[in-house]
Amino acid sequence: MRVLFRNQSYLMETLLVTGSVAFDRIAVFKDRFKNHILQDKTHMINVAFTVDNMSVHFGGTGGNIAYNLTLLGETPYLAGAVGSDFGDYRTWLEKNGVRLDYLKELPDVLTAQAHVTTDLDDNQITAFYGGAMFRTHEARLDGLEKIHLAIIAPNGKEGMLYYADYFRKHRIPFIADPGQAIPAFNAEELLRLFKGAKVLILNDYEWSLVEQKFKIQNSKFKIFDSVEHLIVTYGEKGSKVWSRDGKIAEIPAVKPTKVVDPTGCGDAYRAGLMYGLKHWFTIERAAHVGAWIAAKAIEYPGTQNHTVDQKELKAFLQSLN
Repeated sequence: MRVLFRNQSYLMETLLVTGSVAFDRIAVFKDRFKNHILQDKTHMINVAFTVDNMSVHFGGTGGNIAYNLTLLGETPYLAGAVGSDFGDYRTWLEKNGVRLDYLKELPDVLTAQAHVTTDLDDNQITAFYGGAMFRTHEARLDGLEKIHLAIIAPNGKEGMLYYADYFRKHRIPFIADPGQAIPAFNAEELLRLFKGAKVLILNDYEWSLVEQKFKIQNSKFKIFDSVEHLIVTYGEKGSKVWSRDGKIAEIPAVKPTKVVDPTGCGDAYRAGLMYGLKHWFTIERAAHVGAWIAAKAIEYPGTQNHTVDQKELKAFLQSLN
C-alpha cells in the first residue's frame, strides 16, 4: 500500500473546493414535451407542464465535489457563496464533515437553484437561478490555512477568476475545471483562469469549446504552456490524460452495478482525482480513483445520495499498486 503521508507536517494540509452550491429541484413530466408544443408557434410559447412528483437535492459543483471527498475520508474546505435559504444544506454538509469556514452566507439573496423538468424522452427544460453564486467573489480566502490542493469548479465568473489569482499568488496548487462556465469567458479570461494549474480537466464537449476559444484544434499540446496535465473525460468511454512531459494515458471507466442517474458523476471524478493527488498518487492513478467513485455516484439518484464502503475503497486503492 502506498504511504499516504510524507511527514507529520503533511497532516496539517487539507483540500479546498471552490464551486457552486445549489439546490436541484427535479420534476418528471409523464408525457412528452413535443406533444404540447406546437412547432409553428415556438415564437409565442405559453405552456404549463403538470408534474406528478418533484424531488429536491443538494447540489452544485462545489457541494458535490466536497461531499464526495468526505466519502473518501477527507475533511475539505468549501468556499463559495450561499443565500438565506441555506440552513438545511448547511446542516447536511457539516454532518458529513465539510468545513464551511470560507463559505459566505448572503441574507439578501437565495442560494443558486436549478429547476429541471424531464419528460419521457429524457428531454429537459431547465431554469437556473444564480442568486448568491454570482457573488462568489465576496467569499474571500483571507487567513486560509495550509492547503495541499484546490479546485476551481464552475461558479460565478468573477469568483472563479479571483480564486485563480489567489492560488497563483499564494502558490497553492490547483485544478482548473471551468466546465459549463466556459461560454462566460473570452480566451484571455480563460487563460487567466487556468494559467499555472496543475491540471486542466474538461469533458470532450467542453474541450471542443476551449479549442474554439484558443483556435488550437488538433493540438492539445499547446495548452502545456499553461498547465501541467490535461484530462478529458468521455463518459462511459473513460478519460484520457495528457502530460507536459509527453506521456499519454487512457483511463477506462468503471462499470457501475446499475445506472440510475449520471448527474454529478463528473464532480465525483474530480473528487477522486483530488484525493489521489493529495496522497501522492501519479496523475494516472489519481484519475483511476476518479473513475471509481464516479461509478458510485451513477448508482443513485441525485448527486449526494451515494455512499462508499471503506473496505471496498481500501481494496481498490491496494489494487492500484
